[in-house]
Amino acid sequence: MPNYNYECQDCHHIFEVTASIKDMEKGNFPCEKCGSKNTKRLYDGFGFCHSTGSDVDNTGSCPTCQNNTCSLDDD
Repeated sequence: MPNYNYECQDCHHIFEVTASIKDMEKGNFPCEKCGSKNTKRLYDGFGFCHSTGSDVDNTGSCPTCQNNTCSLDDD
């Protein structure tokens, strides 16, 4: 099952929940520290780049990879 990060909006405690998609559809999870149900799911920013010449910096090079090759590209 996937792990999800939540932050309590009352005490600002960040905690991790392991839940199925079915459980996620039921709603928020209470804070494990204070018990508040005023929690918000945190979305982790992750991703990868694939240099195509039309990247954000318009130089043709990926800002996180060297030599126009993505470190996650298996080609």
